[in-house]
Amino acid sequence: MRLAAGDRCDVLAIDGETVVRCRALISVAVITVMHASPAVAQTQEEQALALLRASSAQSAIITFCGKHYAIDGTTALRISQTARDVATKVLGQAQANAAFKDELARRYAEVKEIGEQQWCAEQRAAFADGAPQIFKN
Repeated sequence: MRLAAGDRCDVLAIDGETVVRCRALISVAVITVMHASPAVAQTQEEQALALLRASSAQSAIITFCGKHYAIDGTTALRISQTARDVATKVLGQAQANAAFKDELARRYAEVKEIGEQQWCAEQRAAFADGAPQIFKN
């Protein structure tokens, strides 16, 4: 992913890895949430929870879909982490962590119920025309 002039980036170390957080990634996360949500007024808390759903989807893509497709795990991780960071600023650390834990458990149960391969195929189709390109093939 290329950054446009004027994009602000911060470098963050997570478990020994360097992750770049950028306004562009926040924009992608917000656009993803807006695309997936109905066009109704949402509270900040509802928007933060929607960002955590987007984050859990990216986490599941990293965890499950790399077995079936070539994925850009770095971009998926950046989107997931940026969405979580924004949600944490709205909800606070404790509430965001608890909500993400619950959402991730729900997402993983969803993948198990649908089946990894089918769930990943659906995600790949959903991301086929969009940017960024999470699925490489």
